[in-house]
Amino acid sequence: MNWQWRARLRDWGTLAAAVAKVYGPIALLIAAGFYVAFRFVAPPPPNTLRFAAGAEGGSYAAFAERYAQILARDGVKVEILRTAGALENLHMLSGGENRADAGFVQGGVGSEEGSPGVAVLATVFHEPVWLMVRADLRVTKLADMRGRRIAIGPEGSGTQILARRLLRANGFDIATDVQPVAMGTGDALVALRERRIDAVFAVSARPPEGLADMLASGRARLIGFPRHEAYKHNFPFLASVVLPGGSLDLARDVPNEDFVLLAPVAQLAVREDLHPALVQLLFKAAKEVHSPRQLFAPPGMFPSLDHLDFPEHEDSERLVRRGPGVLVAYLPFWLAVLVERTLVMLIPLITLMIPLMRLAPPIYRWQIRGKINRWYKRLRTIEVRLLNESDPTARESCRAELSSIEKAVESLKLPHSYDDALYQLRMHVRFVREKVAGEK
Repeated sequence: MNWQWRARLRDWGTLAAAVAKVYGPIALLIAAGFYVAFRFVAPPPPNTLRFAAGAEGGSYAAFAERYAQILARDGVKVEILRTAGALENLHMLSGGENRADAGFVQGGVGSEEGSPGVAVLATVFHEPVWLMVRADLRVTKLADMRGRRIAIGPEGSGTQILARRLLRANGFDIATDVQPVAMGTGDALVALRERRIDAVFAVSARPPEGLADMLASGRARLIGFPRHEAYKHNFPFLASVVLPGGSLDLARDVPNEDFVLLAPVAQLAVREDLHPALVQLLFKAAKEVHSPRQLFAPPGMFPSLDHLDFPEHEDSERLVRRGPGVLVAYLPFWLAVLVERTLVMLIPLITLMIPLMRLAPPIYRWQIRGKINRWYKRLRTIEVRLLNESDPTARESCRAELSSIEKAVESLKLPHSYDDALYQLRMHVRFVREKVAGEK
């Protein structure tokens, strides 16, 4: 039995060597194609994301910090860029030296400024307009603000853009009918309390700090927007929300009635060329942060695609409807990216493999036949020389070469499927030897 096993092992080794010679180069070619595609066709996502947030202490900055914590769990570092507000965020997303990858942009800023190269991933929270006036003024609506000194937000903020648009909608010439003051919310409330200004525009997802105390003390009043439907008709990026009476301070009944507030919707904007894996990861973070109940939104309202004034990202609808892909949702980020990149490359690789694998069998047969045919070529040369050579020394040299061929052919190893060709070759070697021997 030992000799049978040795024979089988020898045959398997012969077959493996033949297969390796044919399929080895094909495998190397496929591996090289896979490497090139993996490196260049589907590049890996960067491990750093630059996020344009607002000023320190604002809603944008607070949400950006939460995004950074969530993305850090998947190995992505978020570099938070402090800015003056939505307008600067948009400029950083559109380009420039200090370019951002993602950021929050207030509704209305995109339609006012334009947004080349920027797409919105989703709307994520309401940003109500908090319009506060001195309590001693006879002001009940925005149209009563003629001639007043109004803090309209700092330069570069979405608050200033929206304030100017709402004032113009009420027929005001900003240069002559009102006295706009570029000032942040914190400083503006102090100025309002000290009677240095008459009114304050603030746009924020959270009530401005100190507002409840000012309303409770009677030093300021909150102005609502009873004509909110008309505003929304003219500005589709606006929504309206209700601030219930007592919601700022139930014990002091602040405010003492319900107020309807206009609310642009903050948008999570990204560069159009942001890596798809980071897009999914950002949306995953947005869903975790913004889908729970908010001050002005029930659970599950956000992320949404309502009230957009940017072109939506090509993946937005799929992400909002179905959420991030199964891989990103349930696998570690690095593994999900690896699997997704591999799947992306399977189609071109399969396209490459099919013709190569079809070529392999003919190449394999050609290689095996080549092992046999090269001996036939030498055998034919020796036969012609022996039949035409008269010099004894030359003939003896040919016979020696014929003997070496015979030994080589005897030790030649081929797959079993070519045994018939191998035995024919051995038979033809003996035929030539006998033919030459008969002509001594």
